[in-house]
Amino acid sequence: MNSFWNGKRRFVALLMFLGGVFVALRVPPVIPFIQLPGEKFPEGYNIPFLDIRWTNTMVGSVIVWIVLLLFVVYVVRRRPKDGNEAPPGGFYNMFEMLFEGLMGFVGGIAGGRHFRLIFNMFMTIFLVVLLANWMELVPGVDTIGFIHPHVKEKYDVEKDEYKVITTDGYEIYQGFLGISYVNGQCDWISPADEATADEAALVAAAAAAKAAEMDMNQDAAYARYQAEHGDHGEGDEAAGDGHGDDSRGDATESVNAVSVAREGPLADRMAEKQARRDRGCYTGVNPVPWLEDDHSDDDHADDGEHTDKKHGIPLHPDPSSEEAKLVPWVVLPFVRVPSTDLNMTLSIALIAFVMIQYIGFKALGIGYLTKFFNFSTLFKSPLGGIDVAVGLLELIGDFAKILSFSFRLLGNIFAGSILLFVMSFLVPILPWPFFILEFFVGVIQALVFALLTAIFMNLATVSHHHDDEHDHAEAH
Repeated sequence: MNSFWNGKRRFVALLMFLGGVFVALRVPPVIPFIQLPGEKFPEGYNIPFLDIRWTNTMVGSVIVWIVLLLFVVYVVRRRPKDGNEAPPGGFYNMFEMLFEGLMGFVGGIAGGRHFRLIFNMFMTIFLVVLLANWMELVPGVDTIGFIHPHVKEKYDVEKDEYKVITTDGYEIYQGFLGISYVNGQCDWISPADEATADEAALVAAAAAAKAAEMDMNQDAAYARYQAEHGDHGEGDEAAGDGHGDDSRGDATESVNAVSVAREGPLADRMAEKQARRDRGCYTGVNPVPWLEDDHSDDDHADDGEHTDKKHGIPLHPDPSSEEAKLVPWVVLPFVRVPSTDLNMTLSIALIAFVMIQYIGFKALGIGYLTKFFNFSTLFKSPLGGIDVAVGLLELIGDFAKILSFSFRLLGNIFAGSILLFVMSFLVPILPWPFFILEFFVGVIQALVFALLTAIFMNLATVSHHHDDEHDHAEAH
């Protein structure tokens, strides 16, 4: 351990830590817009020679395969040419130790003449899934990408135009090195929502003033009732002399109370706007209608919708432009963890399923089908019907493996990604324990996926009938 931290390594670790602190303090953390399918890149970013748009999870899968191919080249070049050559040491020795350990482990579960095929499949799935899972630990994945308007386009047939309906999102600003950032401190507020909040404050102020006026009128009526029906004797005349002054005083007090009650909701609304200004927000902070006569921004208050022709919103707007203020923005990541997309997990599950069936037919021939359709004992034994039912359950179970493979991996890695988003938002400087947790979760999920594939492939080579198994062993 001491030798590991000697020299340059400790300074590199220190610089990485200080860099993380600097970024956490300079860039407000943002929880990305979370959705299950992989996000499509903007139009124009298509796969070469194909009319298919890239998705960020597809880019992640390509990166995984490139890294895996480079890793294979590295291992092949570093591998000793013969038994007399000494191992090169370093990372290669660690991988060789891991490789031999996994080979012995799988050999104890799925030994026999099909071991090589089973182990090759096990190791391939393990490395692919492991690299895909660990991608969530790489800085920039899920956080760096296109600044994307978070809107929905709806085509209006009558007007022959696209109506852009806004949804939830953030404001954007220009920060370090001139890069545009999504401002996690400022949720975007549409002009319509701002006008609605201002109107609600006016309604609340009017209701509070009316309630205060009613209370004052009730108090005044009760005071007059006491004056008219009270037993004042000779003091009535004296009291009557100052009645005019008391009335004027009560009227002034009533006006002041009503004014104070009315100003409460308005002051709260103005304080809310000021708090957004103090955070550097620019939506939801227009002058309040009860203080300003300038309604120049009302042209954009159209029920939360901004109508424009298709592609009218630029992909990389100037954060200070008026166009940038009309819609909410989110980050469309360049790269997303492939394991958080059902397409990736389902494709690997289908490959595993096909290989299970392939090795079953390879080991048992056409007799492999009797595992699912066993009618040989239907009329020969009282338990024949049970054998048929068990075979059908085996068939259903084999197809259920596809779902269990797909959703187990998807659910664990997707939940882990969201955990890292949330904890990085809550504790932006010290989320390291959760990264360590997800490191081991990635290993465990890759191992579980690959190991279950190896176990099911081994079970597919075993006949359910002892006689068939005995005859097959004698033949070889």
